[in-house]
Amino acid sequence: MSIDSNPTKYRMYINFDNDKLVYVVPVLPEKIKVSVKGKTTSVSIDRFGEAVHKGKRDSIVISFSSFFPAVYGRNYCSCRPEEFKEPKKWHKWMQKRVEHSKPCHFVLEGGPLSLNMYAYITSYSETESGGDVGSISYTVELKEYRKPTVKTYRKKKNGKSRTTTSGKRSNNKSKAKTYTVKAKDTLWNIAKKYYKDGKKRSAIYQKNKNVIEAAAKKHGKSSSNNGKILFPGTKLKLP
Repeated sequence: MSIDSNPTKYRMYINFDNDKLVYVVPVLPEKIKVSVKGKTTSVSIDRFGEAVHKGKRDSIVISFSSFFPAVYGRNYCSCRPEEFKEPKKWHKWMQKRVEHSKPCHFVLEGGPLSLNMYAYITSYSETESGGDVGSISYTVELKEYRKPTVKTYRKKKNGKSRTTTSGKRSNNKSKAKTYTVKAKDTLWNIAKKYYKDGKKRSAIYQKNKNVIEAAAKKHGKSSSNNGKILFPGTKLKLP
């Protein structure tokens, strides 16, 4: 596969939050291992063509190795420059996906047979090489998430039953976390409690600026002094 002339011919995504959070894998792996119903196949990315038969089967398991480069390069990156993310951000992203209770959206497009499925990251390991400072090499395994199909039966007047099947698209959107301010609370303490980093107080303030300032004016203050003054009962949305 040559990606010098067209760096976006083959693209791989590990998205979340119903694709509101888009992460394009910067460097495609040379090979992908696909396991279906006990059969394991190793294929080259530019000849990807694992056929999946219809009917009952086990969940697809995909594993591959690649790296998150420290510097963008058109001759090896499969993402566009504006889609490129630094290795540390990718590393944290993968760790969050491993820990999260909802699946990510895994997409491989551009090949003869593309993949588009929701999956859990069941394994993620990383290493840093001394010869390539800043880059992170990694190996990842994903297991397909298959939402159970629920059948319901309703009895009709003529005695016959009708079967209805629910098969909606998987929803991996995170529920927004909220926090109700208590007496003696500060944004710094709230940030320390939920993020273990008091400096993230500014992110909480920016997300709730209108609510915090409205509460301050309601209590006779001209402003909250950039979130330094909080009032019990104020409901905050955590970023």
